[in-house]
Amino acid sequence: MKKIALGLACALTVCAVSFAGCASTGDGQDTLRVYMPDGAPALALGLPMYENNDNDGVEYHVVSAQTIQTYVTGNSPAADVCVLPVNLAGKLLGGQETYRMAGVVTHGNMYFLAEDEKEYAKENLSDLIGKTLGVVQLANVPGLTLKIALAENGVPYNDLSGGDEIRSDAVNLKPVNPTGLIGADVYLAPSPEADKHVENTALNFVGDLQAVYGNGYPQAVIVVKSSVLAAREEWVRGLLSKIDENTRWMNTVSKQTIADAVAEHLAEGLTPKFTAETLTDGAIAHSGIWFQYMNAESVSEVNGFLEKMVEIDSTKAGVPHRDFYWLRDDR
Repeated sequence: MKKIALGLACALTVCAVSFAGCASTGDGQDTLRVYMPDGAPALALGLPMYENNDNDGVEYHVVSAQTIQTYVTGNSPAADVCVLPVNLAGKLLGGQETYRMAGVVTHGNMYFLAEDEKEYAKENLSDLIGKTLGVVQLANVPGLTLKIALAENGVPYNDLSGGDEIRSDAVNLKPVNPTGLIGADVYLAPSPEADKHVENTALNFVGDLQAVYGNGYPQAVIVVKSSVLAAREEWVRGLLSKIDENTRWMNTVSKQTIADAVAEHLAEGLTPKFTAETLTDGAIAHSGIWFQYMNAESVSEVNGFLEKMVEIDSTKAGVPHRDFYWLRDDR
């Protein structure tokens, strides 16, 4: 009898200290599944992935940015927790029934590149008029943010996506591939691809979209299933605390440690955006990684950003229900 009691006590202790294990996610599952796209969003969760092991009941999955929305849609979405672009979170999940937004993990990683060294800032955006600006992800958050910045500064733009002719009285926006920046006068590309181009080609850093917009912008956010918040609130708070600590952690460990933490959770067949060699101090600084809890101020910031996106293209973004946000002080 004493052996049985001792065994039960040990089992209860294991359950108490485990992130998941003996407790359900709220959907009848014992394993919590966290999904994120490769790149800066994955770096933002480097510490939780580094500390992950096979026995804590949590699975981390680093997947392609092109497929990330598939993990939060459908009748039984795979992700208990997911990092995805803010516009997709607001438009696809903003009704607050299945997921709630718990924070912002990245704040922009887009940089202007050109062969000459003329710099572009908020004060001289009009100098881009008549030029062709090649934009990576023109139809998504980077391109929408650029269009917001141009419009707010009274600079006309001409989107060449539909085959329009180049104009001399506007900034001509052309979609380009991040790995092959060709066919434009100036480019807008994300880190780490931007850093690679500056290191390996004749291109130079000539501007910072985050500074042009303001003090960065909410780019990638983290959402959590409402059922998980109800059943595993303490675990969620612990995860957010680790994400908050992540930036400090990245400054205290080797680049190999960070790269390995991501690579060990990378989807099969996916080539990592960062390696120990490309994960320089500059690339990390350019990734806009810092955690922002949801509170009255950050909710206003996200809503304001999404409202501006909707004005540019209502098919790409939506302003969520006010209850979509899981505030830091929610109980």
